[in-house]
Amino acid sequence: MIKDYNLHFPPVLINEQERSLHQAVHDFVHKEIMPIRQPLEDDVSLQKKVRELLVDIGLQKLSMPKEYGGEGVRGTLLNALICEELSRGDAGIAVSHMCTGWAWKPAMSGGMKSVLDRFMPGFCGDQVQIGCFAMTEPGGPHGGGGCDIENIAYRGTKLRTIAKFEGGECIINGSKLWATNSGIADLYCIVATTDPNLAEDGIVIAYIPRGWPGLTVGPDENKCGLKTDHNCPLYFDDVRIPKEWTIGPGGKATELFWAQLPGVSSGAMATGIMQGVLETALEYTGQRIVADKPIRQHGGPAETLAEIAMDTEMARTWYLTTAFMCDHPEIYGPRKGLLAARMNMARITSEKAVRCAEKAIQLMGSYGYVREYHVEKYWRDSLMITLWKGGTRLSRHNVCRAYYDLEF
Repeated sequence: MIKDYNLHFPPVLINEQERSLHQAVHDFVHKEIMPIRQPLEDDVSLQKKVRELLVDIGLQKLSMPKEYGGEGVRGTLLNALICEELSRGDAGIAVSHMCTGWAWKPAMSGGMKSVLDRFMPGFCGDQVQIGCFAMTEPGGPHGGGGCDIENIAYRGTKLRTIAKFEGGECIINGSKLWATNSGIADLYCIVATTDPNLAEDGIVIAYIPRGWPGLTVGPDENKCGLKTDHNCPLYFDDVRIPKEWTIGPGGKATELFWAQLPGVSSGAMATGIMQGVLETALEYTGQRIVADKPIRQHGGPAETLAEIAMDTEMARTWYLTTAFMCDHPEIYGPRKGLLAARMNMARITSEKAVRCAEKAIQLMGSYGYVREYHVEKYWRDSLMITLWKGGTRLSRHNVCRAYYDLEF
């Protein structure tokens, strides 16, 4: 429901190419995802169909390099626009799609030609290919793992997946949890260390194809939401890969890893969920009659709808302006300091998505709580966005680091 495109998506921020691609994805979601939104999260065959359709409309290869058959269309703002629209349909499909690009970023930014030559052509073809970026590990008495890996304050000292170099090979041992697409990926990008005591100087980024000797994929996690994103534990038992499929230790690998953490897509995803909540709540409260008039014609519900609308527009404005800044480093500088803080702030808007969904459920009463309507799924999906990459509390700490020297 785009009532006035220029007001929702100001042309001062969005160019014609971005606008055209955004509209195409909006129409795709309306036609292909919304009609099957309810059964989609439980039907793997429907999920496969949607992913095939994403390939058909060119999204899989959109940001991939032209020299390998991709379109070479890259940009933080464009990716965020696509993410919002896909999330309005199904946030699990959105994060699954976005994570393939996320997995490829280190190889593309780091110039890993051996990895690009071996695997990129498949991702630019007409078959579904899926990428996974795996960093989170099991926590435990060893004092490592968990979301501490994503915490820049620990500088990589909590990594427990070990990469050992011997001759022309890298041998990997360890495990990962919660990685998006881990259950269905064709290519895994993982973060490891040669020695946790080396901190940032030990960080290694490595690529491993599905089915590689020593790599085991565990069963799907039975999550509350984001069910179209298949999260499985990964186990590495003497996984031997060519050294050319790695970057690091330290140096460029460390730089690429930290660049993976702050992102605008979480804010865009939250906005897509809020937009879906708003549309569903407006439709329901316009049709449901209470005390001889539609619910939305009563004062209290009208105020609640206004709050949902305001939160949606504020979240959208925040991610759009932040993404625009990321795409123009010649004006706003690198993604550090205050710009990194803005990116973390965009992620914190996911908390608004949870609250908006809860408000809509209250407006709709029991109907908001059943699966026949869209809102309860928006609520379940929004919760996970507040938890990943260390959660929104860690995001708040990262915001503070832009303003003063935070001592933890």
